[in-house]
Amino acid sequence: METTESTRTVQTPRSRRGSVIGGLLPFIGVILFIGATILQFAGGVEDDGGPTFLANAIVYLIGWAGVGAGISHIFFGRRISQTIGFDKSPYELEVGFADLAMGIVALLASGYGPDFALAVILSNAIFRIGCGIGHIRAMIRDRNFAINNTAILFIDFAVPAFLVATYYSVWA
Repeated sequence: METTESTRTVQTPRSRRGSVIGGLLPFIGVILFIGATILQFAGGVEDDGGPTFLANAIVYLIGWAGVGAGISHIFFGRRISQTIGFDKSPYELEVGFADLAMGIVALLASGYGPDFALAVILSNAIFRIGCGIGHIRAMIRDRNFAINNTAILFIDFAVPAFLVATYYSVWA
């Protein structure tokens, strides 16, 4: 629960815990990717682990992250908007379906060739970078430094750069 004293917001321990959990939610794909990759490579991989590494990156950084973000935006939009520092909007549903669509397509990508993987990576990168630009704009214009308007910038910029670089290191 939040209380306002003049212009300062004070959070109770429960709302701080919710902020921490809400702040970790966008990183679920990164967490899953790191965990799955460590377990898979610890168990042994063929000589050229590059395609396996790239498949893991697509499945977790776009696939499961997109499915999770889609479900969050579609079914818990009001709460997600609060963690981003945005007002609830009808666009929340549209962003949710875009995330869900990219997530599902990324989960299917491992069954297709490198060209399909590149299409998934590029479409997700364009979407994420566009979202990142919107978050930076909100920081500058609205002074919005909410946890999921700032921490998400890593996901919006570093993850697409990592995926593109990994793709080209494996398939170039």
